[in-house]
Amino acid sequence: MLQINGIKLGIDEDEAVLKDRIEKKLHGKVKSFSIRRKSLDARREPVYVYSVLAEIEHEEKYLCKDVVRYVPADLKAKYRPRSQVCIIAGYGPSGIFAAYRLMEAGFRVIVFEKGKRISERQKDVERFFKEGILDEDSNVQFGEGGAGTFSDAKLTTRIKDPYIDYILDVFVEHGADPRIRYEPHAHIGTDEIRKIIERITDKLMEKGCEFHFSEPVRNLILDDSRKITGIITDKGIYSCDCFLSGIGHSAYETVRMFKEKGVHIEKKDIALGFRVEHPQSLIDARQTGGIIKEANEYFLRYKGEKGVYSFCMCPGGIVIPAMSEKQTIVTNGMSYAARDSLIANSAILIQIRKEEFTDGYEYLHGIERKAYDHSGSYKALSQNISDFMNGELKPLIRESTYPLGTVLYDFNQFFRKDDLQIVKQALRDFDRKIPGFIEQGIMIGPETRSSCPIRINRNETYESVNTPGLYPMGEGAGYGGGIMSCALDGIRIANAILLKYEQISGK
Repeated sequence: MLQINGIKLGIDEDEAVLKDRIEKKLHGKVKSFSIRRKSLDARREPVYVYSVLAEIEHEEKYLCKDVVRYVPADLKAKYRPRSQVCIIAGYGPSGIFAAYRLMEAGFRVIVFEKGKRISERQKDVERFFKEGILDEDSNVQFGEGGAGTFSDAKLTTRIKDPYIDYILDVFVEHGADPRIRYEPHAHIGTDEIRKIIERITDKLMEKGCEFHFSEPVRNLILDDSRKITGIITDKGIYSCDCFLSGIGHSAYETVRMFKEKGVHIEKKDIALGFRVEHPQSLIDARQTGGIIKEANEYFLRYKGEKGVYSFCMCPGGIVIPAMSEKQTIVTNGMSYAARDSLIANSAILIQIRKEEFTDGYEYLHGIERKAYDHSGSYKALSQNISDFMNGELKPLIRESTYPLGTVLYDFNQFFRKDDLQIVKQALRDFDRKIPGFIEQGIMIGPETRSSCPIRINRNETYESVNTPGLYPMGEGAGYGGGIMSCALDGIRIANAILLKYEQISGK
């Protein structure tokens, strides 16, 4: 197998011509090929640049700078029946891929999830979006698939790791479009990721993985050395050899229980802000001049006294209510696979340093409750960005995509004085980069769940530093920030457990 780099296609050229381009570059006939990577080069006339894998006879004669041998890594775990029981709390990306990897290796795996399966969870979420009836155990935050199930389902990460291909392969094997393996800024979409996760769960069940939905972990059982030997739920007591915590950033009750049990936890910096909405056409015109037909993304960063940046940008998406507790307001973004709402949205967040609050959860909860108190309902707070900049409060220039409606609010009251000036400086900078960002934008908020305010400290073997057998993972433990980074962390934990017991058994 050869990897061939630097194959170029024009923006409007069909990928069906790739085979001809490969053969022209090699001066030889290829048996088969697949796309490995795709990127946009817009420095001059925009073109897509491909890296492909090809089968061809007499490979050695084609080797050169752009043509190298490709040896795929075998990343699957070797299966053999194992007696150890691994309990996983939380079935978001870290929990899903930890379970997948451990089952692949032959461990006995039991998953506990506070929320429901997607089929029922989706009904609860839709009822909330339409009627404002919130189920605190089944919502955008809790349930099969975690918070990423109701998002844009982006698959991008800055982490370089061979297991990225492993994760993408699992998604494709369970119904994702194969193009996610190579498309730049790949995403699945909330409508498609739900189906894929359900198939992964069904496959794990078929292999013997035990699932307990609507059954959160209430307590830990520790021996005299503080090692976890089991967990307690409302329905029973379960013994385990390893306990993997992938609870997500909104599982406040579980974190409080960890603190009561003496698990070592520290504060970390967080971010706070609002969602912005713009016509997708404005973003497309600025990013690629409308040349790229797909809805365009952006990433903005301002480096001042504090960092301000865009986060979880959803092209062609909607702003959604993301509360998990009654009488609070939390916003987030979501896109369907088609990204066809004609509205772009993104969080705009400012860094809040850990020295600025005593308890991160209480700090954020306070903001969420105050937002509800101002609204008097689950309608989100809203303001034109231009009015925010000018200290005015006029009717919105367009209706928000937020399904429960909005109320006007002056976000000048939202930030501390110093932070307010930094946010405004950042918005002026963003407007220089995307002209019209201020005049054509509206802001919806608050956005408080972009990151977890704590880190559950772990050692070099990924166990809690003071509670053996506890493996904190993913966003809720302070070790991830999206589907891919959390999935990678779940695999990392599973691999550490696999290595541990192979060393013990000598195999």
